[in-house]
Amino acid sequence: MKVKRGKFGVRVAAVLVCALFMTGFVFVAVPATAAPANPPSIKIAVVYPLSGALSRNGNLMVQGIKAAMGWVNDNGGIKALGGAKLVPVIADSGSTVEGAASAMDRLIRDPEIVMAIGCWASSLTMSATEITERAGIPQFSISFTDALDSRGFKWGFYVSPPSSVFGSLGIGRVIDLAKSLGHSPKTAVLIYDNQAASKAHGEAVKKYFANIGIKVLGEEVYTMGTLVDATPIMQKVKTANPDIVIFAPSSIQEAQLLLMKKRELKVNIPFIGATGAHGDPSFRQVGTQFLEGFITISNSWPHKLTPPEWIKRTLDQCRKEYSDEAFMGQELTHGWSIVPVMAEILERAGSRNREVIRATALKIDIHNVMATRSLPKQGIAFDPNGRIAKKYQDVLLVQWQGGVAKTIYPPELAVAKPIWFTK
Repeated sequence: MKVKRGKFGVRVAAVLVCALFMTGFVFVAVPATAAPANPPSIKIAVVYPLSGALSRNGNLMVQGIKAAMGWVNDNGGIKALGGAKLVPVIADSGSTVEGAASAMDRLIRDPEIVMAIGCWASSLTMSATEITERAGIPQFSISFTDALDSRGFKWGFYVSPPSSVFGSLGIGRVIDLAKSLGHSPKTAVLIYDNQAASKAHGEAVKKYFANIGIKVLGEEVYTMGTLVDATPIMQKVKTANPDIVIFAPSSIQEAQLLLMKKRELKVNIPFIGATGAHGDPSFRQVGTQFLEGFITISNSWPHKLTPPEWIKRTLDQCRKEYSDEAFMGQELTHGWSIVPVMAEILERAGSRNREVIRATALKIDIHNVMATRSLPKQGIAFDPNGRIAKKYQDVLLVQWQGGVAKTIYPPELAVAKPIWFTK
């Protein structure tokens, strides 16, 4: 028997279909799109000087970065990307600009490289960022020199203040501290190498001293990686007999050579270190009593708010692969100034696309969260040139006390009270 369908039935059917669409009750077979159980890892190029004059600096940096990446991975990885793990792909730059460019170029040929980190010394970072800029890869660094973010580049991000600010701000903090403890330096001598950040720091300090009336009695500048006899430099310092010496060698080994000669020649003058590397535990071989009171400036050092877990994890990682350190210094801490910030950017980007990551980095502005715990002002944002925004630029003062380098400034992050050394 045939069933006749009238126009009314057709109209009712049409109305029902429209109603179902309008109310959302439409049953369509859609394949499941669950995140993969094991998402691809996020490869990050890591280029540091693992050999040459800056080898200790670079090796400690790598251990700190590995520890920080391990912490991110153990806490769920990048959740916005299905829990993807961070994986460092490491290369040795040596201690030359040519080596830095070559190492970075070699690593980024891997199309799976998403971001890059490196290269400690500003001269090396200048060279490596030429490579990542052409490739369109976001590179993160702790390097200082103003030249890094004055080239019109788009892909570099720097979590430290520029040398022009770091030098005047850091030394300014030290001079204020000296005055608060009853000392007013009137003369100074500068010692530094020809590395980009060291030279920029020296220029910034000279300008600052000219403005506040401290007379520079002399400058001792040498080529990094060539210092074998520190006697001539220290003899000149002893003869000049300034109130303070601004001390800015980049290489830990060369800085120690100079300090040992200072001790041998009994140069009893306060030295102010221009980098937290001068608080490195290996300096204890110079003599802990001799180091007592030595102040150095850093942008990254364990302080009152540093999670104890980070310190333990880092020292364990370093002990396993490189050296048994007495305490956690600047180079081991630097990784915690970079990696958690990069992880936060990846979370917010929710993408491996380099353009998306770059755009997200330029928009980020976070404060007082775990990702910024290692930074002096506990916050991060980047200006259009990729430098940490002015509102978050600051330094830490670190002082040798009782054989350990401790944070003494700012007060809210200090773990020890400052002292002043006398001539």
